[in-house]
Amino acid sequence: LMNKKLQVFVSSTYTDLIEERQAAVEAILDAGHIPAGMELFKAGNKSQLETIYKWIDDSDVYILILGGRYGSIEEISGKSYIQLEYEYAVKKNMPFFAIILNNTFLHVKASYETDDSKIFERKNIEQYKEFKKIVMSKIIKKIDNIDQISTAIINSLQDYANDPQVSGWVRSDNLIEYNYDKFENLVAFLKKTHAYTDGEIPVSQLDYFKLYAKNYLNGVSAKNNSALYYHFSGVLLYTGIVKDTIDSNTGDHILKMTENGFKFYQYIILNDI
Repeated sequence: LMNKKLQVFVSSTYTDLIEERQAAVEAILDAGHIPAGMELFKAGNKSQLETIYKWIDDSDVYILILGGRYGSIEEISGKSYIQLEYEYAVKKNMPFFAIILNNTFLHVKASYETDDSKIFERKNIEQYKEFKKIVMSKIIKKIDNIDQISTAIINSLQDYANDPQVSGWVRSDNLIEYNYDKFENLVAFLKKTHAYTDGEIPVSQLDYFKLYAKNYLNGVSAKNNSALYYHFSGVLLYTGIVKDTIDSNTGDHILKMTENGFKFYQYIILNDI
């Protein structure tokens, strides 16, 4: 059971909790498990909500990070996406817990903004309050700073990984069988293809990908990591592990892990490659 891999769906509002989401993703990876969140994927031909529910269905644990905002509203239900995700996970009786940012933490975050509506809900206040009340009635962990996210997640995931009722990636055989030949060939290709560090030391692209997977989950740009963006990403782009996207707010090019790249990452984690 200690080697069981859990896929963990991370739910939160986005622009106000980017750093907190990144801390959660890193904690999940550090614990040896697999993060999933809707910022990684496009909806494709399905509706956004159908895609979200599919990823929750495929996950083992649901984590909500709740700050001071209610988030984007889904038009048909009139509820926010994070509330719909939360209600769906609870209805499925899947293992879940919520991390709630204390008011003092939120006020500190707001002090760095010129407009505190970026941190605190100003439009759908009553819906936010009602949702928070529902969340507070179940399993929660309040945090005072971002460093506490890692501890909360790692401790909780250890309990779930040791729980025989949580199946983990025992049920992922279909994914592995379906992609086995392709992924086996991709592993061989990346092992014999090399990237070079600043000291001109050759490193296999497979080792390089495993080392910097966190960066590609969150997005690599020329601004935030120029070395990765310009020098080491070509092979990953060629193989379709990452893709070039455009940030809708800044217009910057961002290299992000694709859905197939994410499945490949699941494969190498699951098989301890």
